[in-house]
Amino acid sequence: MSTLSVKRKTNGKKTSALYTVLFCILLLYVISLVALLLWGIMTSLKLQEDFRVNKVGFPNPLVFDNFKTIWDNFMVARMINGVRREIYVEQMLVYTVLYTVGGAFFSTLAVLLTSYAVAKFNNIFSKIIYFIVITTMILPIVGAAPSEISLLRALGLYNTIYGSWIQKFNFLGLYFLVMHATFRGIPKEYWEAAYIDGAGKWRTLLSIILPLVKNVLFTIMLIKFIDLWNDYQTPLLYLPSYPTLAFGVYELSIATNQALSYIPVRLAGCMMLLIPILIVFFIFKNKIMGNISIGGIKE
Repeated sequence: MSTLSVKRKTNGKKTSALYTVLFCILLLYVISLVALLLWGIMTSLKLQEDFRVNKVGFPNPLVFDNFKTIWDNFMVARMINGVRREIYVEQMLVYTVLYTVGGAFFSTLAVLLTSYAVAKFNNIFSKIIYFIVITTMILPIVGAAPSEISLLRALGLYNTIYGSWIQKFNFLGLYFLVMHATFRGIPKEYWEAAYIDGAGKWRTLLSIILPLVKNVLFTIMLIKFIDLWNDYQTPLLYLPSYPTLAFGVYELSIATNQALSYIPVRLAGCMMLLIPILIVFFIFKNKIMGNISIGGIKE
């Protein structure tokens, strides 16, 4: 057996051992997440008396009253135009849908338009925009919230749903790089064929390019939707009159209402926030986790 063959086998064993160790670490991490999720679901279906003596096991009996307690009793009080308003779960759900769907759409639209322009037109402005994106990802930006709130107040956009959509209409972040790489990966023959057929820049984007990148675009919008659904900090700072479900769960953790002070009830509130996301994930898991590819030119 040659020395080269021995080295290859040794390197192969080292690589296999490394993959095994990494797989075990990731497996333990996944198990810890799934175990916590299952514990939260089981606890939300327990009575408080059952939880006192059975903190880990299956609920006995199985009850759904905790969810009804949350739906009927949980609310967030807000002073709006000098009037105290009580906002309950169903209204929080409406605010959540408006905030997440609109925010995900406008943020994805901004990424789409900007990355398309930067990838298609090779000029100084495209290079400046690309440099800005990379720089903002590298340099930490902290302490900007007070100035943002002051600006939004001056423009009349603070504490409005459409103002939050305008805030989300920006192209900064990782998804710009993803879309930029996707556009750069499209063979130039597609663009040339469209121009030969008389299509303009917008016609080329809408009729030729968008069908090729729709999987990437939809996946980005879906991930942004999930991210915004779980976001409570932005509504806390910029939408005080429009509390979302995520903000409601944050408030639930410090609620003083006796009916909401039990751990099973509070976990039921957490599950109400989680269930829609689980449904979305199971419906679109193939698009989120699957391989994303675009067409190519056959020689």
